[in-house]
Amino acid sequence: MLLIRRTVAAVLVCFCGRVCCGQSAPGAVAPDAVTSSLPDGPAAASNASLTGVVTDQEGGLLPGAHVEITAGGRTIVQLADGTGAFHAYGLPAGPYTVHAVASGFEAALESGTLEVAEQKELAPLALSATVATSVSVVATSHDIAVAQVAAEEKQRVLGVIPNFYVVYFKNPAPLTAQQKFHMAWRSTLDPVSFLGAGFGAGVQQATGGIDGWGYNRKGYAQRYGANFADGAISTFLGGAILPMLFHQDPRYYWQGTGTKMSRAKHAIASVVVSHGDDGRREFNYSSVLGNFASAGLSNLYYPAANRNGAGLTLRNAALGSAFGAFAAIMQEFVVPKLTPHRPASGPLPDPLHDN
Repeated sequence: MLLIRRTVAAVLVCFCGRVCCGQSAPGAVAPDAVTSSLPDGPAAASNASLTGVVTDQEGGLLPGAHVEITAGGRTIVQLADGTGAFHAYGLPAGPYTVHAVASGFEAALESGTLEVAEQKELAPLALSATVATSVSVVATSHDIAVAQVAAEEKQRVLGVIPNFYVVYFKNPAPLTAQQKFHMAWRSTLDPVSFLGAGFGAGVQQATGGIDGWGYNRKGYAQRYGANFADGAISTFLGGAILPMLFHQDPRYYWQGTGTKMSRAKHAIASVVVSHGDDGRREFNYSSVLGNFASAGLSNLYYPAANRNGAGLTLRNAALGSAFGAFAAIMQEFVVPKLTPHRPASGPLPDPLHDN
């Protein structure tokens, strides 16, 4: 829970929109008022195109989906790119079919007719998850966890802000101690973490925060160091050290379905309830103790004028838990819509065939 706060805080500052537009040019129609006894000449060459995107039923992108476009007796085979998109150019006018399939999903078929030089943008091809029947090769829990972490490290809000500590998969595999520390390092050393610390230090300096330091370059450097230390300590305590000791998963489990009330309760409860490495729900020692430990350690490097011993520690721990609940609600309802490369929420990634 400690790990998703900086993501949500950054989202509250940043917002962008994207407007996608497409245009189509109708094919030319030759006038029929003139007749000729000569035989018809060859049809004009066509330069039509098709573009589209492959998703799951909930709108999650499916990069790497297998796509076949057939038009004029010619078949083009593609793999959807990192955004789930595919493109086919130089197509002849006439009927076309688009066949898309991905591992763990039913195939989807789209058909229609292209006009001469038409540039058609298809509606998203939404694939339905298949029901597993049997497998010939079984991946280990570690293999699945490796594939999950690789997918989670691509999750960035607005394509920029790290959003690694959120699980969109159903029934994820437990993380090893090594993977917990790996994710903590990746989050701490991400360029956005350094930028976030600098932004926070600038706001504090401009508003008079932490008045025990000066307001010159040295004061800014001290605020910068304290902000970065706060984030690093929070990440390693709540995301690696305590989860390793208590055998807990530091990630937020996105519910995604059900009523808004049930999803809100799930988000708020995540501050005090987590999943153990055995998959069972249990008291979130990692988050609760991490809040207190982070608040206590900050007394070691903040100026004496801004320390208040146990009182400050208790207040900061309470604020940390309150903001953790707010951050979880944002993760449940808002952040997924702003994370373009989040994996589909249905099946787990296939570590034996998808890499």
